[in-house]
Amino acid sequence: MQADAVNKGKDIFMKKKIIISAVSVGLALAVIGASVGVYMSYINKYEPIASPTSLAYTKSNSQKEFVKNADFYVSVNGDDNGDGTLEKPFQTIQRAQQAVREAIANSDESKASITVAIMAGTYYETGIAFDERDSSKSTSVTYTSYGDGEVILCGGKILTIADFSAVNGETAKRLSSQAADKVKMIDLKKHGLTKSDYGKIKATGGFNTEEYYDDAATENPCELFFNDKRMTVARYPNDSYITVGKVSDIGDCYEPNAPAPTDESWLERRNQRGGTFALDKDTYSRVKSWQNTDDLWAFGYFYWDWADMSTPIKSINDDKTITTEYCSKYGFKEGGYYYFFNVLEELDTPGEYYIDRDNGILYFYPPDENENSKIMLSTSNENIISITEKASNITISDITLQSTRSDALNIAGENCKIVNCTVKNAAECGINVSGKNNLVENCEVAFIGKDAVVLSGGSAEGFVYGNNTVTDNSLHDYGEIQKTYISGVNLSGIGNTVSHNEIYNAPHMGVYYTGNENVVEYNYIHDVVLQSSDAGAIYTGYSYSTYGNVVRYNCISNIGSGTFTPSGIYFDDNSSGQTAYGNVLINIPGYAFLIGGGRDNMIENNLVINAGKQIIYDDRAYDGYHNDGWYAKNCKTPDSRLWQLMNEAKEFNASIGNKYDGIERMHQDYAREEDDGFAVNPSGSSIQNNIIISKQNKVGEIAKTVKKYSVVENNQTFTLNGAKSSFEDYENGDYRIKADSKISKKCPDFKEIPFNEIGRK
Repeated sequence: MQADAVNKGKDIFMKKKIIISAVSVGLALAVIGASVGVYMSYINKYEPIASPTSLAYTKSNSQKEFVKNADFYVSVNGDDNGDGTLEKPFQTIQRAQQAVREAIANSDESKASITVAIMAGTYYETGIAFDERDSSKSTSVTYTSYGDGEVILCGGKILTIADFSAVNGETAKRLSSQAADKVKMIDLKKHGLTKSDYGKIKATGGFNTEEYYDDAATENPCELFFNDKRMTVARYPNDSYITVGKVSDIGDCYEPNAPAPTDESWLERRNQRGGTFALDKDTYSRVKSWQNTDDLWAFGYFYWDWADMSTPIKSINDDKTITTEYCSKYGFKEGGYYYFFNVLEELDTPGEYYIDRDNGILYFYPPDENENSKIMLSTSNENIISITEKASNITISDITLQSTRSDALNIAGENCKIVNCTVKNAAECGINVSGKNNLVENCEVAFIGKDAVVLSGGSAEGFVYGNNTVTDNSLHDYGEIQKTYISGVNLSGIGNTVSHNEIYNAPHMGVYYTGNENVVEYNYIHDVVLQSSDAGAIYTGYSYSTYGNVVRYNCISNIGSGTFTPSGIYFDDNSSGQTAYGNVLINIPGYAFLIGGGRDNMIENNLVINAGKQIIYDDRAYDGYHNDGWYAKNCKTPDSRLWQLMNEAKEFNASIGNKYDGIERMHQDYAREEDDGFAVNPSGSSIQNNIIISKQNKVGEIAKTVKKYSVVENNQTFTLNGAKSSFEDYENGDYRIKADSKISKKCPDFKEIPFNEIGRK
């Protein structure tokens, strides 16, 4: 299957001539040490090399057609006691849903299609759930907008500037003199809101699961949005981090770099003790000046830059230390970085807010006081729309879903479509797709707390493809709450496709994937992984089982920042059976390709331009790399993590009829005693016909055992200056290789990359 996919990819060539125009290099977030911590700034990277920005896409106007002959109509000015006609529309979408169910149930002959046309306006409806009553195998149902204007499904409470008043009295005294006359307040109780509406702050973290926090809040708190942008809970520092001082207690955590504990006692005692570390003099003085620290929190990267977390502060100690309520999964490390938040006294910057949960008062420093500005609190804890696993043939088109403390849209049905929609301001993910044969197309998903899109589907039982597709979407500004191990598309399952999307402006990955036979192709990914180094724009890892995935014809450019140096395509921790073909990687501060061990990986026909380093392929399972850490001291012991990973792969392969020969060969090799007993050799891989243009003028760092057990050949390197004349217009970002050029003559087997097909359609 893998080979077939690659061969098919090799037959796709450029069909029409394009000129890729230049653009200034995108701005990226840098984290730079400063006197009080780590300073956040934006910098220009790699100015000499242009980005292929004809790939960038500006969302077009809606492609919807006016629905003139819908079956039912909905208007914010309608009446649910009406008949749902254009003249007497329903007022709510849920009433229209009821009418659709009745029409399906009472029809002698099922209609081929039913359309619900929704007129412009804001509908404060959430928890809309579609099941087997809402369509059928023979009847498709479409919910779409009607006429001009935007249809918005909203899970929030709308406020206006006029609803707020000035702050005075003792509260004003707690604010800085510069902010006291700028901060506004509102009594949420007078607007019908209760504690359940604004909730409690919830512990989050990319490598700290909710199960790790025994007594943490289970629901996200409400958030404040101003003109659809997420506002910031009052914090210190405003745009920087504080450095973790000397650590006196790492808390109940995994020992850093050690195997995960499996004993029941650890599970029972976790988070009985947080960590304790020192504050510098200035920070300690500032913290001690805050009047109320009962609900003081900290967010940071307390040990690794790929493991963020938030935790309440348990105590501020007289010895100029603080103790956290929760422990970071990996403990605390001097030099880690964090900031405090949920502090009224630090409400000193436009866009910050603070909720006094005891008294139900919201304090807000508005970015402006325009009376037309839209202010919204996300109060709903429900998905706005859910298409359950029993539903089928439902289409949602040309609708905006916004402001929820949960996922905005969940799809678990079959043959469902989300088309031309906008999804924003969700605390969890934007769109969550499972089921099979579902489509998300031409949508914008932005300003999301976690993943923009979660995509799964398919089953190992019978090896059934999900055939779910996410294509032609703009996915950006995600990871606004959880910073790590979130992505534009979080892909898993079997036989799903991510194609032609533009993915950008995020702290962590563009595409994270696991599973089998998934395809990631023709995506334009840029300005991602802005707050981590040990990560990739496209990433998979930690499994020998994920064979058959294909990553082809993607353009990755301008990732990372001045401090963080992530990789372009990263197959981590013995990931095996992956294919990376025909990708373009431009301005990559880390490795263009980082292959952390593994077997049967194909890295072929890729173009690398200006990477910090080019290709690394190590042999960590073979030579004992990581043996002082999570692989355990001896890779050959049955209780080592390596052995467990191999057994998991063997069991999986057996469950699918031993589909992957590579997994079988792995176990055969493992049983052989050779080269000091480390027998999991990095065999069966292919690193061929790649073009690498860099200052270093070399292929990269390929382990000797990789060269011994795999094919490494015909990779050609060029200096930056020496390559320019071989491209159609190097200076302006046209990286098509000229016929009869130096590069084409030296690389006769390199297949043209279809630049014109990459990015949004």
